Amino acid sequence: MSLEHGHHSITVEDNIIVIELAGSFNEYGAKALTDDIRRTIKKFKGAPFCILLNDFALEGITPEGYKKIDEYNVWLNTQNMIAKATVVKIDVLLKMEKSRIPARAQQNIKSFRNMPDAMHWLKIQTKRTDT
Repeated sequence: MSLEHGHHSITVEDNIIVIELAGSFNEYGAKALTDDIRRTIKKFKGAPFCILLNDFALEGITPEGYKKIDEYNVWLNTQNMIAKATVVKIDVLLKMEKSRIPARAQQNIKSFRNMPDAMHWLKIQTKRTDT
């Protein structure tokens, strides 16, 4: 039996890391998720990137899971991230993320209700850094 709760998938489109979350995450699921994201970011070898986080199927995160995610975001703030877009369905989850992940405050981050708008915004952010 696995101790991890929550499911994730990670794909890369150009310089955008697309992360999809589903279910409820505990600390073990959050650690597995953040370890996978770190490995993906390291493949960029210092090149700038964006993150598109699809929380549409996310049901929740335990307090211990939020702690792991905040630790990851502290590390993320030392990387060459241009911007992060979050797609959310439930406003309460967005409020929880803002209060439980203080490291987000240093990020160029915006929330959206759909993937196309989020992707469009990230592409604009990428173009701004190219000039």
